[in-house]
Amino acid sequence: MRKMQILVLALTLAVLPVCAQSKESGADPKVIEAIAARWQDAWNRHDMDALASLHAEDVDFVTVSGPQGWLKGRQEFKDAHAHVHESMFKQSVLTIKETHVKFIRPDVVIAHVLWQTQGDRVPDRKPGEKRDGIFTWVVEKRGGNWLIIASQNTENKTNQCKEQ
Repeated sequence: MRKMQILVLALTLAVLPVCAQSKESGADPKVIEAIAARWQDAWNRHDMDALASLHAEDVDFVTVSGPQGWLKGRQEFKDAHAHVHESMFKQSVLTIKETHVKFIRPDVVIAHVLWQTQGDRVPDRKPGEKRDGIFTWVVEKRGGNWLIIASQNTENKTNQCKEQ
């Protein structure tokens, strides 16, 4: 009988962390979706302070430019985005189309965020042509706040216009 009680207790203790993780994880996808909504809002207001505030101080952010667009740290992210929002993204409007959230741990998420912009003036595109892409974000809960700690931004270039 004592062995059975110990087994039941051991199983209960093993299951409790899983239940707690599921309960916390079940509530937090909406928080990550809210980050994507705040990204859209900040982008469309061209508010680089608000956009930068979604990122950790030590963020690694790879732009659609690839390795040459590897921004290290919140300040570098903010400065680079402030510069392009004064020029090629001055008239840009971004729409978050979908946000997919996968918990790695209760405090770490991988998010895939599908976006579309219009009004950009980027090389190799007709002015104002719609652009589609996807962010892959690593988002971590730090000090009670969810922050983007790493990001890879990839543009879908299949609809890119070609030089004639």
